[in-house]
Amino acid sequence: MAPSRQRLFDLAVNRAAEVVARLDPGADDDARRRALEVWYLKTRFAYRVPFERLLASVAARPAGEVHWEGGPDGGWRAGPAVTP
Repeated sequence: MAPSRQRLFDLAVNRAAEVVARLDPGADDDARRRALEVWYLKTRFAYRVPFERLLASVAARPAGEVHWEGGPDGGWRAGPAVTP
């Protein structure tokens, strides 16, 4: 995958994780999915990332301050995301 596509994936996952983080802590999986579906449809760039892949990445987010890095084959890394 080209570096720009990797950065796009990283950005989408990190922004989607922010959307989920703003939800009520008691929100269930369906509420999280609905919130992400709305965000996904409204966001200009997110459609370039497969929705189910985005969901899986966000669902795998560990607790604490982390960010996604490395494109679709990447993972969650400790600390805040470094923006170029």
